[in-house]
Amino acid sequence: MAENASDWLPTHPTEAGVRSAATSLQTMAGMWTGEHLQRPGGSPSSVQQSADAYERIAAALDARARSLDARATEVEQALDADAGRAAAEQVRAFRDLVVLEQRGAAFIAAALDDYASALDDGQGRFDRRSAEVRSARDDAFAVDAPVDFAAEWSDAECRAAISAIRDVYVDAQSALAGSGSALEAVVEAEQRLGYAFSDAAGYARMTGLPATSSTSLVDAALALARGVGDPDRAVLSDAEWAAYVAERDRLSPADRRRLDDALDGSKSPEERQIIMSALASGAGLALTLALARRLRTMSPQQVKAIAGLGMTDVSAADARDWTELTMPDGTVITQKTDTTCGSSSLLMLAAQRDPFLALFLAEGALVDGHIPEYLSDVTLIDRMPEAGLTTTERLKYLQEEIRRQTNQFSFWPGSVVGSAPWGYGDEVARITGDDVDMSYSMLGPNGDAQDLVDRAISAVDSGTPVPFLVGDDSGVPRHYVLLVGHEGDELQFYEPWNGEVRSVAIDDAVDGDESLGAFGGWSSIYGAAVPAD
Repeated sequence: MAENASDWLPTHPTEAGVRSAATSLQTMAGMWTGEHLQRPGGSPSSVQQSADAYERIAAALDARARSLDARATEVEQALDADAGRAAAEQVRAFRDLVVLEQRGAAFIAAALDDYASALDDGQGRFDRRSAEVRSARDDAFAVDAPVDFAAEWSDAECRAAISAIRDVYVDAQSALAGSGSALEAVVEAEQRLGYAFSDAAGYARMTGLPATSSTSLVDAALALARGVGDPDRAVLSDAEWAAYVAERDRLSPADRRRLDDALDGSKSPEERQIIMSALASGAGLALTLALARRLRTMSPQQVKAIAGLGMTDVSAADARDWTELTMPDGTVITQKTDTTCGSSSLLMLAAQRDPFLALFLAEGALVDGHIPEYLSDVTLIDRMPEAGLTTTERLKYLQEEIRRQTNQFSFWPGSVVGSAPWGYGDEVARITGDDVDMSYSMLGPNGDAQDLVDRAISAVDSGTPVPFLVGDDSGVPRHYVLLVGHEGDELQFYEPWNGEVRSVAIDDAVDGDESLGAFGGWSSIYGAAVPAD
């Protein structure tokens, strides 16, 4: 169907022109049955019933959480100090678990409610617009036009006929566009529903726990739920929990008791989860216990810095306000040169998995001389603790070393343009231990940004941050940022130029139509290091 009636209607119509236009209109109208259009499927009332059911589940979970909170207080008051604190901590772990489940159920309820409304509205709009299409079809065949060459029409009559043909065409065009718009709105709501289910899955932290004889349900609740705000940025990811359980199972009964003593001696949920993360990193029990002893001497602010460099404290609401990440000494965690955005994002990613690395970045200290695996190839890494570097100097040196490490097998001029995309995926795979697809474009924005974002959302919802390569429409990638969270229709990125966690709407990230703060002022996605399918 032509975009504009002027593309095919004569400007100065004659009788023959009117006949030709009427024939063209009726040929097109033969396809205006409405049957070839796709009506949004599904039952709004059934979807709404599901939304109501999830709302009831969320309400019941909220009531259970409040009950557990009250029970924790009772237990703490009924027992002596140490026993009461320990027992109450366990009860509160289950309360936090219920709170997470409640949030997940609430996300799904809201998304289902949105989808039910969109489906009901979309079906209504589609039905109305389809009726308009059929009406336009009938009008097309009722247009008055000369039936043979014997007819004598005045110029005014010809112009009136063409005007009538134009009106029918415009009405049909509007109705057809409206039908498509109705379907598109439902598809967008369905996409939002999918994002909500993906996000909610991250809140179901006890799903699929590995069976083991050395851990209990209480252990799991303390590790995966206690004190956790957003599971996307939890100290201990699902993958780390699985690794922790595997490492714990390898310990002797005596060593497990030593580990449990260290866990029981932790002063906060973050401290306990850092200890678990340390064992999950594969560093071994001796280094894990050494880190636990060091944690006990630290302030709460220092402990939070080691818990993912403070990422665990950032909420989706904080990201909307562009929240700075800082070290305990106040240093903002930014890229320290113009070309280390990529290596800054890699170090931030690695710090989410390795508390020994987070400690070194935050304070420049090694635990019993242990060099974090990701820094093992850094030149003079073993001499850095005694070098007297400031936090800024330490970050700058490490960022430049990781950039060189990323580019070591290429002729990419890193000091001028930063980290090479073709080496970047290997670095991400080294950190995560998973196969990675570094899908990128060097000739303009990625043509499949939606697929990259969808795959990245699945990863971050399970606790794995994803680096993105972004730029403008000039055809040259400019900047790396790190996807660290997802909630609803928003994404949260660590933006290394400013050292902030910033929020952006999913649609804006995919469309690339305007400068985005979460992308450091750039607009378009060029690539992302997503887990391989």
